[in-house]
Amino acid sequence: MANIDVRSIIGVVVLLIVGTAVLPIIIDSVAAASASLTGAAKTMIDLIPLFYVIALLLAVIYWAIGTAKTK
Repeated sequence: MANIDVRSIIGVVVLLIVGTAVLPIIIDSVAAASASLTGAAKTMIDLIPLFYVIALLLAVIYWAIGTAKTK
């Protein structure tokens, strides 16, 4: 039977809480910045929250895989 590493679970939960707490700030900043832009620049700026969430998910997945490999 596999042992559950509580430190890893707490670390992932903290990472998700902090990451989601910062997300509204990023969304507001992106909205303010994209208000004065048009065209391709506006499109790229509007994609920043999406890439932030993708990076957050990849960090959690990478952490989980790295923790699983050490066991």
